[in-house]
Parts: sequence; structure tokens; C-alpha cells
Amino acid sequence: MAGKTPSRDNPQEKLFRELRSYAEQQCGIQVRCERLTREFGYSVRSGACMVNGKKWVIVDRALPARDRMDLLADEIKQTVDANREIPPRIRALLR
Repeated sequence: MAGKTPSRDNPQEKLFRELRSYAEQQCGIQVRCERLTREFGYSVRSGACMVNGKKWVIVDRALPARDRMDLLADEIKQTVDANREIPPRIRALLR
């Protein structure tokens, strides 16, 4: 099934991995990328939750890279301290 699996070399995929790494290492956010199952009778979506006092973000890996980046960027913005040094490349994604 060509086209179904995102290429790791795709520039947006690289940016997502960079953003994910920043979220996990600098913000203490646990990020899980999962294929979220959708079945008749209920719907699921990506989002954040607290587990044992730690912030987790569950990301549907079926989403386009831009949507995954936007979701993660929003969660980082809510978590990051205004005085924290943020690399320019990450800061650009948080706008």
C-alpha cells in the first residue's frame, strides 16, 4: 500500500520528530504515537491527559504530519515556561 506509511525522510516528519524530542526531553511530556482505532459507536481523537501527575499526549499516527505537529505544538505552548530558552527551529513551530 504505497503512500500509507509516512516517509521518515519527509521534511515534515523530521520536524515532527524534532518537536516530539523537545516535548519529551525539555518539557517532560510523554508522547505516544498510536494508530487510534475507530469503530462503529465511538470515536477517538488525539489529545492530552494526565497520568500519575505526568502529562501525556496521545497522537494518532494516521494524521498528516502537519496536524500532528500542530497538536504537539499546542501542548508544548501550554507547558513551556515563558523564560525557557527555546531553539529557534522549535520556536517557529510554536507560533
